[in-house]
Amino acid sequence: MMLVKRLKAFAACGLLALGLAIIGCGGGGDDGTTGSGGRGTMNVRLADALDPTITALVINVTRVEANVDGGWQSIPVQETEVDLLDLVKNDILLATGDVPAGHYNQVRVFIDSATVTDSEGTHNVTIPSSEQTGIKLNVNADIEPNQIVTLLLDFNVDKSLIKTGSGVYKLKPVIPVVVKVLSGTITGMVHDSAGAVAPDTHVRAIYTGGGNYPDGTEVNTNYTLDDGTFKLWALLPGTYTLEFSRTVGETTETKTVEGVVVTANSNTDVGMVMLE
Repeated sequence: MMLVKRLKAFAACGLLALGLAIIGCGGGGDDGTTGSGGRGTMNVRLADALDPTITALVINVTRVEANVDGGWQSIPVQETEVDLLDLVKNDILLATGDVPAGHYNQVRVFIDSATVTDSEGTHNVTIPSSEQTGIKLNVNADIEPNQIVTLLLDFNVDKSLIKTGSGVYKLKPVIPVVVKVLSGTITGMVHDSAGAVAPDTHVRAIYTGGGNYPDGTEVNTNYTLDDGTFKLWALLPGTYTLEFSRTVGETTETKTVEGVVVTANSNTDVGMVMLE
């Protein structure tokens, strides 16, 4: 799938690299008087976690705003149509702009439409209140005068997309957000017990030490691609246990890899993982 073709939505949502989850929505507008004096640059980047039950999730983002010292600032959107499933291994720049220096505690993303494609075709997705009030994300970032800060927003599709009993899709985003230079990633490749690549393997990153999360916290998840590779985004430094699980027919194969260390602004490659 081509990035431009499938980038159909969350564009302005931007990769916000800061860290927490989604909350409700609010009102407000630009307030050029806020900030601590001087101006800096905020980049918002977007990544995604795979959902093997769908082949596309296209969103259309209309605007992105960030809250500094109580006032909302617009961040110009660079992409307006995004297929989130194109962002499993590579993030993109969704929004960037000159903003007042100061402490930023929230970002909100406005999405006016979304579609999902599954085995039965393409369907419209309901996004409660997003077009009117935006999706609010908690952040904790300080921008100093003349400083560039990049936020990474990791859109977990498999946790965010809900299909009701009547077949209607709803989007209730789960989006960890971190300052990109403070977070790291984990990559690798998974093979089944016979030695073949193992697509659609569920990969969970469980925090086991380091002080950035309570021990035992599931920080992020993803699925392997058709070539067996995976990438886990937006992981704050520390030690992780990776749990792998894949079910084919009535057979389930698993694997646990302990002691995976993540450092800031770098990738940890665990190499090939063999399911058992």
